[in-house]
Amino acid sequence: MSQVSVTITGRLLRLSKVQAALKGLLLLGLGIFLFTRITTGTLNYYISQRFDWLTVAAVLGLIVVGLSYHYLLQETEDTPAAPHDLGPERSGEAGSMAAGDNYQHSHDHSHALGWSGLVIISLPIVLGLLVPPRPLGVAALQNREISGGGLDSVLPAAVGSAVVRESSERTILDWVLAFHQGERPAETDTADVVGFVYLDDAADEAAFTLTRFVVGCCAADAMAVGLPVSLTAGLPSEDTLEEGQWVRVVGRFAASAGNSIPVLLAEQLEAVAEPNQPYLYP
Repeated sequence: MSQVSVTITGRLLRLSKVQAALKGLLLLGLGIFLFTRITTGTLNYYISQRFDWLTVAAVLGLIVVGLSYHYLLQETEDTPAAPHDLGPERSGEAGSMAAGDNYQHSHDHSHALGWSGLVIISLPIVLGLLVPPRPLGVAALQNREISGGGLDSVLPAAVGSAVVRESSERTILDWVLAFHQGERPAETDTADVVGFVYLDDAADEAAFTLTRFVVGCCAADAMAVGLPVSLTAGLPSEDTLEEGQWVRVVGRFAASAGNSIPVLLAEQLEAVAEPNQPYLYP
């Protein structure tokens, strides 16, 4: 019985009407899925903001091509069936038409969507609906190191922004790149930065590392950058901070022995909500 069901569903899947309907629905589904990622602001959990326009173009293309299958389906329904009762005088013509139909059928079959293709194309949509989108966090640091240098691939654009901005407007990336270029903070420089807490056991002078991920292309190439933070008297101790917690730190820098990145002496520390866009971009 199961073999008969597989045979029936296999034949059903090869029907031109079913093929057109499935291909159209899959393309529309992919387009709508990507569109929801854009409207919810979660698209940039995966790719850099500079590629947003490519995603918008992909959404438009998927929807247009998906809708085109609706008209193809209508054409298939409007095509008259081939006559089965032909006179002897048209037998030659019928034979040539049959040969042409067989060729067309073979050509169409080569582009048919099978069960494996259906599963592969549907998989991103299914996983996207089942797995909630989340940005990189502390868990991703297990396979990455926090960089205080080695940012040459993102250096030019980011250094330019660091020079223009006031010290209180600089991000963690701006400060790290400035220190990487040999800049030393002035006594009047005040840092006002936001990041998540990373409790690094290797940090001697710092209570924790204030961390953000920098994305140049996509989340796969994300690099973690951080500033070592030391807590001054009157602030919560590191024992009261949770790893992965987002905080805002205001303070001044002090030289750190054996480290090119100065320690940020926190004068103010407050818990904040995770930013709508948790990544930094060069």
